[in-house]
Amino acid sequence: MANPVIGVTTFISSDGLRLPENYSIAISGEKGVPVILAKVEDETLIRKQIESIDGLLLSGGDDVEPKFFGENPHQKMGAIEPGRDLYEMKLIEYALAANKPILGICRGAQILNVQQGGTLYQDIYSQHGDVTIKHNQDAAKDYLSHSVSISEGTKLHEIIGETEIRTNSFHHQANKHNAEKFIISATSEDGIIEAIESTEHDFVLGVQWHPEGTYLADEASQKIFKAFLKAADSQT
Repeated sequence: MANPVIGVTTFISSDGLRLPENYSIAISGEKGVPVILAKVEDETLIRKQIESIDGLLLSGGDDVEPKFFGENPHQKMGAIEPGRDLYEMKLIEYALAANKPILGICRGAQILNVQQGGTLYQDIYSQHGDVTIKHNQDAAKDYLSHSVSISEGTKLHEIIGETEIRTNSFHHQANKHNAEKFIISATSEDGIIEAIESTEHDFVLGVQWHPEGTYLADEASQKIFKAFLKAADSQT
């Protein structure tokens, strides 16, 4: 195996670019080379960024601007990064066109779905119903707080080899309607979508939890990164 280059998106604010170290730990743990993708607006440069990497990791972060899925802001919507949304949607567009492997994590799974025409719950607690379990845990990042059911026959099931795992959880938004080219590959007991994957690409997967946060101790998290890096390795 070579050392595939993985481009990772970041939080973007007036303080600059920010990314928790867990992402680079997980990528380098599977012999990948993590590279920070700095936001640019020139589409030619964005295309060059995609050409220079072997896989794209869409990291977590703030809420997605609802106008990108045809809605006005809900009163429970949190902070947004609209410039980041536009940038990441272009990254996704070019990565999909080049059939580059994509792993979307938490917000990353949401922007992946939105870019392809899907929609979100702006706030699951007020929009999904009273049966919604706690998805924004107060426990540590590496604590597996709730169960997730994985559908047999999916790419995610092929990767993990189990129909039920436990995951960490740090979100109040979630995918509502999956894009036409995606299937739902995992849900929580309350029906919240926990994973989506492309039916048209070799490796395009979005998970609502944070496997980078549990990578060092959780086998399922390790399997996700191992499969992602293996797919990226085929690009080298």
